[in-house]
This record gives sequence, structure tokens and C-alpha cells, in this order.
Amino acid sequence: MFLSIGDHNRPFRSQPVCIGWEYDLFRTDTVLTQYPHLVNVLHTILVLSFVGVTLLLLFMTLLHRFRIRGVRMSWQVGSWRSIPVWPTIFMGLIIVFLVYAQNTIPPVRLTVFAGYFVGGMAWFVAVAMSSSVIVTEYGIIPEAGRSSDAVGWGQVSDYFEIADGKRVHFAFMYQDFLGERKRLDLFVPAQEIDRFRGLVRSKLDVPLDLPAQRVMSREALENR
Repeated sequence: MFLSIGDHNRPFRSQPVCIGWEYDLFRTDTVLTQYPHLVNVLHTILVLSFVGVTLLLLFMTLLHRFRIRGVRMSWQVGSWRSIPVWPTIFMGLIIVFLVYAQNTIPPVRLTVFAGYFVGGMAWFVAVAMSSSVIVTEYGIIPEAGRSSDAVGWGQVSDYFEIADGKRVHFAFMYQDFLGERKRLDLFVPAQEIDRFRGLVRSKLDVPLDLPAQRVMSREALENR
């Protein structure tokens, strides 16, 4: 575009008018890098919320555990598959991110990472407690966090012991509240087998040493 008044041979070019916030919009330095304390404030809010939720979960798990009456035995399922997966992954990610964040993002207080880790530990303990086996005066709870799956001694019609290599588990044939026939397989740690066996015999009074009884148990297992 050329001026219509004055020098017709000199072109007129508009000069860019720059406003400060427009430059800041495209700068590599973001608000978070300019205000590192804001990062810590946001992380503090998040970590306090997370810790609060996980501690509440742990409290509810403990409360539920203490409400179970007549506990005779309890144990954690001794298999690597029983390890709480998601809490373990979460704590592993926190450690990895802690190492990564030291050199790549604005400094974050170590207390923030410690808070996330404490919340992860509370989550881990709550899940581990919920997956424990509890044997009471009234029956068996395969998972402490699922009392609705409890099997009362009076529901058991037959049971037998199975040796699977170095592992031993008990199979219980029972009827649920709807009258359906079901089976409960319960793995027992080696150090608890004798005690559990004695408790089961005292409650069900089923002699496992009789060959005829073992035949009946196998037939019950196969629903024949």
C-alpha cells in the first residue's frame, strides 16, 4: 500500500504494535516458572486432598475391621498376586517423578512428595487389610473388606483339605442365602495350617481321616 499524499515512491508499511502481555503469551517462561510458589501452593492443595481421602479410607477400613466380632484367626494371602497393585504403582511413580522433577521443572518442596508418599502408604495398608482372611467364631470371611461374602459355619455342608505341592488349601462346599451350592477355596499359610485345621474340626466336626468321607467330599466337589 502506498501513500496518496507526499512521496508516491516511498511505500508505507505498517509497523507492528506489540503489547507486553502478547509477548508474554509466547514466551517460553510460563506463569508457573515465573511464580514457583504458585506451583507449591497448587501441589499442597492436591496433596492435602489426597492424604485426607486416603487417611479416611484407612480409618473406615480399620473401623470395619474392629467391628468384626469373635475373631479367632487372620492372615494375609501370602502370594505376590495379593500385593495391592495400584498403590504400589502410585508410590513407584512418585519416586520416579521426584527424581525427574529435580532437574526439569521449577523446584517443588520435598514435603509435597512426602505427602503423596504418605497417602500412598495409607492407601496400600487399607487395601492390604481389606484383602486379609478372617476366621471368626461364626464363620469365614475370605476378604475383610467384603463381609457380604462371609460363609457361616452353619452353611458349610462339606469340606476337605487339598495339598498342592508346598501349598495347602481347604475347599468348603456351602449353600448361600439363596440356596445355591457354591465352593470356597481358602489357601492357608504353612504356619497356620494346624491351628486352622483344629478350629475347622471343632466347628464342623467332620473327620477327615475316614476314607468314605474323602469320597463323599470328592463327589460333592464334582457336583455328582
